[in-house]
Amino acid sequence: MKHLGTKKLQTSRLILRPFRLEDEGSVFRNWASDEEVTKFLTWPTHKSVEITHMVLESWEKENENPENYQWAIELKELGEPIGSISVVKTDDRTKSADIGFCIGKSWWGQGITAEALKAVMAFLFDEVGMNCIRACHDVHNPNSGRVMKKCGMTLEGIRRAAGVNNQGVCDEVWYAILKKEYETMQDGKSTVRQLTEQSQKEKISRMILEALPDWFGIPEAREEYIQESKEQLFFAVYDEEKPIGFLCLKETGKATMELAVMGVRKEYHRRGIGRDLFLAAKKCAVDRGYSFLQVKTVQMGYYKEYDDTNRFYLSMGFQELEVFPTLWGKENPCQIYVMKLA
Repeated sequence: MKHLGTKKLQTSRLILRPFRLEDEGSVFRNWASDEEVTKFLTWPTHKSVEITHMVLESWEKENENPENYQWAIELKELGEPIGSISVVKTDDRTKSADIGFCIGKSWWGQGITAEALKAVMAFLFDEVGMNCIRACHDVHNPNSGRVMKKCGMTLEGIRRAAGVNNQGVCDEVWYAILKKEYETMQDGKSTVRQLTEQSQKEKISRMILEALPDWFGIPEAREEYIQESKEQLFFAVYDEEKPIGFLCLKETGKATMELAVMGVRKEYHRRGIGRDLFLAAKKCAVDRGYSFLQVKTVQMGYYKEYDDTNRFYLSMGFQELEVFPTLWGKENPCQIYVMKLA
């Protein structure tokens, strides 16, 4: 596994981020002071905002620890935390993690907790390298179990008198999901199509790349990608009938294909969309008899956005080949990754 700490994550409605001391008012007001919310939790209801302040102070100190995972669930439209989700236990030997979560009563029944849990699961499986994710709930709190089921977790059993919470000693209901089950669950969620019509390729590549200024913010370079995509093997991914991403392959040698350009709309990141695109393109390269795939990106350690890109390629099985320090200029050293195809 590669521990990465409490990395900022986003979904369509949520920002998952490290807690900050200035969150104390929201945390206290939205859930920590509510006895109905804390009824089945393992920490006591906060009786004053000063207690919340002390808790957040301790959490802030852990923010830089790469083995600490403690997210505030921030609702975008509200701009403040409404709950929390965290890894309460990890085991590097089994590559496993136990997850805990809670959310303010005003937001119960809206699918928000499941949305947060799915994002955390994707991060832990795809980027950290977990193999198993577990969660449990008090037998008298079945609503938490429904969240776990919604996220694809399987009921494993009940451990009698195994836990202690604000109600005393309790029976714990345990759920879990393995990485291979998570990957199977992702299959079929999005539709990948190979396109051949040049105007369609240009339209989709332009729409996607213009929506990703953090990666494709230089107009001349972006336009070059768009025009070259018309001549390349082109794979588009759809949410129902809405294009949300694409990937292009080009031949760079008799035995090698290059992943020339790839983009997925930001609101669909960490949902397995990039994986779906890549696997479709990889299968095409194998079917055409190629032996290797390569891809170029900015070397790790220069820009956060490209660090995410590097981690994605590594998670897909690429290996570092060589760095060209001046190919794209000193500010953007070019990292080349390669992969041997079956």
